[in-house]
Amino acid sequence: MKAKPTRKELTPKEQVIKEAMKIDSDDIVTMTFKVPRELQQGYKMEALKNSESMTDAFITHMKSYIKN
Repeated sequence: MKAKPTRKELTPKEQVIKEAMKIDSDDIVTMTFKVPRELQQGYKMEALKNSESMTDAFITHMKSYIKN
């Protein structure tokens, strides 16, 4: 009878990163984010105000966050 391989315990942060980055193909990476409901509503309102998609509003905020 073979022993089960030992699995490395992932930290919660590593689990989130692993779950967030799922490779669909060689060039496309799907990233998922969990944000508080208030923040999500803020992105939705920003998108409606600027007549853009919610994804574009989120990307704009992420770019400004990364630069700071």
